Amino acid sequence: MRFVADHDFHIHSTISPCCHDENQIPERILNYAKENNFKKVCLTNHLWDENVKSEAEWHDGQRFSCLSSVLPLPKDSDVKFLFGAEIDMDYNFVLGVSPERYNIFDFMVISTTHMHLAGNTVRTKIQTPEEAAEIWVLRLAELLKKDLPWHKAGIAHLTCGHIFRERTAEVITLLQDEKLYALFSDCAQKGVGIELNMKTIFSSEEEKDIMLRPYYIAKDCGCRFYLGSDSHKTSALSAAKENFENIITLLDLKESDKFIL
Repeated sequence: MRFVADHDFHIHSTISPCCHDENQIPERILNYAKENNFKKVCLTNHLWDENVKSEAEWHDGQRFSCLSSVLPLPKDSDVKFLFGAEIDMDYNFVLGVSPERYNIFDFMVISTTHMHLAGNTVRTKIQTPEEAAEIWVLRLAELLKKDLPWHKAGIAHLTCGHIFRERTAEVITLLQDEKLYALFSDCAQKGVGIELNMKTIFSSEEEKDIMLRPYYIAKDCGCRFYLGSDSHKTSALSAAKENFENIITLLDLKESDKFIL
């Protein structure tokens, strides 16, 4: 059976400091879910837990007290609205969530590819695609060493533009199959979800082939996938379902490939 696009597990609201759309509120997100016949959606605003010490400086708006201010989330008989967070890892590989928060969140989206944040997620600005590829591998490998509730965790946007701006595709081509197979085999063993939200609607065929390669390898390793729009504005929600369907078709995903939350 074809993978059913019945969820979106990565959505931001106005609580995230990088969300500047005043209409991106939980009620609008719930309407988006109902309009697309989703069974589940998850609110994943940016978190750097105030209980976690970091050498880097993080936006005060990422504190847990800010994230929890949206609670309680709106309820609906047809849509399960989950409370989650998008969590970063600093340049010392410290993860921005404390163990005492694990049970509070329904889902934790973890980003290893916010590699544009010099002084936060990387020590200094990345200079070359080769350096970016090395850091991409290292950050994912370091994350997978951690003791986390992997059954309710996902690894976000592994091929996003934050890796190395307009040269991200060049970085992805530098990732060696051998290393990808090792990393994704570990992901599959741990049971962590792999996020799908690469932009397919306006991508060239060459770019799609490049960006899809890691996901083909992840699939070959037995990883499970979830859909996450990473929407920060209401205009992005309108095209999310179409993009999800395109990715599902391109990867030939079945329901057996789905990460179940």
